[in-house]
Amino acid sequence: MNKEVIAVIVTYNRKALLLKVIDAVINQSYPLKKILIIDNNSTDGTEMFISNRLSDVVKYKNTGDNLGGAGGFYRGFIEAEKYGYDYLWLMDDDFMPTVNCLEILISNSPDGIVQPVRYNLDETCAELSPLTYDLSNPFKLNPKGTPLKNYLNTIGNKSAKVDIEAIPFEGPLISRKVVEKIGYPEPKFFIFCDDIEYAIKAKRKGIPIQCNLKAKAYRLLVNNQGNDLLSWKGYFMLRNLFYLHKTYGTNFLVRQKPIVLGLGYALSCVLKCNFSQLPVIWRAFWDSSTLRNTEKFRPEMRSK
Repeated sequence: MNKEVIAVIVTYNRKALLLKVIDAVINQSYPLKKILIIDNNSTDGTEMFISNRLSDVVKYKNTGDNLGGAGGFYRGFIEAEKYGYDYLWLMDDDFMPTVNCLEILISNSPDGIVQPVRYNLDETCAELSPLTYDLSNPFKLNPKGTPLKNYLNTIGNKSAKVDIEAIPFEGPLISRKVVEKIGYPEPKFFIFCDDIEYAIKAKRKGIPIQCNLKAKAYRLLVNNQGNDLLSWKGYFMLRNLFYLHKTYGTNFLVRQKPIVLGLGYALSCVLKCNFSQLPVIWRAFWDSSTLRNTEKFRPEMRSK
């Protein structure tokens, strides 16, 4: 008997890319029970643009507001409960799986979380999921360990599956058993780190997280976070990273590491004359304990 899978696709103002993603999911070799399009209140005519794809299987839900990726996936989990499922398959609107991606992910009926390998359209590997995510070493500035991309470049595809400790919400297949143990993603993150926190919770519950090297997907947009820190996204990057350390650090020094990270970044900004970042750093640190002030720093709120 086939396991029932519901795909959750979160989108915001990328209707052309979304249509490609929907078609790729509809055409999977493994049939899906439902494909849920969770629209964060797009302003580009998304609903009308994809209307001819909607059916008993493909459903559209407008959240009524821009909730960010975190809020969108949270709503997706809630929406999926209406239909029942054995697995959730999460993705955003620039993730395009190959035709047999789901079939490979669900082989052997995994009990935990399984991630495919993401590639750029030029066939270069784009899979940055880390083998480790270390919140125990106070001297390690970046908790992310070796990215899978680098690991594969070193050893090649010698194993069908590789254990990882963090995931993106770009393609993971999540068992119902996982959701029953750790619940839904935290919507307060807005963007960044909601997926990492979910993986941290899974790891601490003893839930296996793996990347299946035979399952393949493409990123329709090149991942470039190099300039995000200086944009409106920087507040969320800092706040949410600080939160992970404060909340999940396994010792006192790691939980205090946001002080060092904040001061270090502030010094870097001063040396580069990026003085406008200083209040952002302070606000992010101050808000990180409870993930507050999301509304204040959302892009549409900042433009008013």
